[in-house]
Amino acid sequence: MKGILRSVSFTSGRSRWGDISVVSVAQLLSGVGTFLVMTGQVLAFQHRAASGTEVAALIICEALPMVVLGKPAGWLVDRVDSRVLLVVAGLVQAGACIGLSVTTQLSSTLAGVLVLSAAAAVSMPTRQALLPAMAVRDDLPRAAAFVQTAGSLGMMAGPALAGLLFGYLGAQGTVRVATVGFVATVVAAFAVRTRRGTRASQADAHATPALVAPGSSTVEKWGLHSDAMLRVVVWGMAAVVSAVSAVNVVLVFFVMGTLHSQPRTYGVIDATWMLGILVGSWLFGFTVRPSTRDSAMARRLLIGAAVISTSFVAVGSVRGAWWVVPCYVVGGAANGGINVLAMTLLGRRVPPAARGRAGAAIMARTQGGSVLGYVAGGLLLDVAQPRWIVLGCGILGALTALAILPIVGRVATADVRSRTPQPSSVGAL
Repeated sequence: MKGILRSVSFTSGRSRWGDISVVSVAQLLSGVGTFLVMTGQVLAFQHRAASGTEVAALIICEALPMVVLGKPAGWLVDRVDSRVLLVVAGLVQAGACIGLSVTTQLSSTLAGVLVLSAAAAVSMPTRQALLPAMAVRDDLPRAAAFVQTAGSLGMMAGPALAGLLFGYLGAQGTVRVATVGFVATVVAAFAVRTRRGTRASQADAHATPALVAPGSSTVEKWGLHSDAMLRVVVWGMAAVVSAVSAVNVVLVFFVMGTLHSQPRTYGVIDATWMLGILVGSWLFGFTVRPSTRDSAMARRLLIGAAVISTSFVAVGSVRGAWWVVPCYVVGGAANGGINVLAMTLLGRRVPPAARGRAGAAIMARTQGGSVLGYVAGGLLLDVAQPRWIVLGCGILGALTALAILPIVGRVATADVRSRTPQPSSVGAL
């Protein structure tokens, strides 16, 4: 198959577990900070009886920069010193939190969230692109699970902590606490020895580029069109995300309105998804071995998406708030597995010098799907009950994943055949 990557360069020698640990801590702190801000703001909107459209606008402002800035962010990640990017992004996020802590106006709040997310659109692919540079190929699934676990702990602690702090400090006080976490990510950036985007790292990447099939795109021109398997998987995941993302807008109304729960319960439920991600990250991290084919991982990605969608069908069927918890554990576990599989596929199949662009491209497409779902969720709340929206999203997501799974299977089969050595048509002389 034209354009399929044959091999990818990883860091030589041993994995740099010290750097992986530092990046993991930064991922944890970033997750806590982001969810303190977003959960606190969602609760504030619901507390003052904001409309579904306003809640959708808030969540869209978080996702939109990652869509719009995907291409320029990828360019920056591959060409600018990773340490500089992480330091600047952390400072911008801390500044955005300071701004959010002194305003209650809708326009100012949305602007602050936009700035916060714009910085994340740079820091997230930067950390993601650093991972294959810190881990040898055989350690990549375990390293991905390690970083994913830290991020999950942060995202798990963030909503629960926000639910507690909101009752004592309000939305503005909760955001001030988040500022500390983003400042700490700046300190972590200075502690990471592995760097990308510098002249030396660029020279190394081009000195040992990924081998590509004859006629395929060069590293400089790499894009999702260069890899059919990645292209189908990414667009397939974006389609499923579009189908189920409305749940993120509807959940606060479902839990606190339909199920008559409290802010603390909502925070705990939201954090439960992250608990599932933590469990799923390690379960899938151990099942992915050096011998595991990329085609098998691609199929598992879509199966995981179907499981997530089915968990939302179960959520829409419950009669008490705490019954959401086991549904979220299952869905979160599938989500964690998908994240590990996606990071491993990216690390295996993308040339080192293009990993920033690859991460940003994947993020832009999946976040674009999220934006569509958020818009739909805000509009649907004006015409339908939260329970029916959750049920509908789950069913639509499951059907979408099952429809795309055969396509992934065909592309994966073709990819395996393209990698299988063919007997020479010329006889031995």
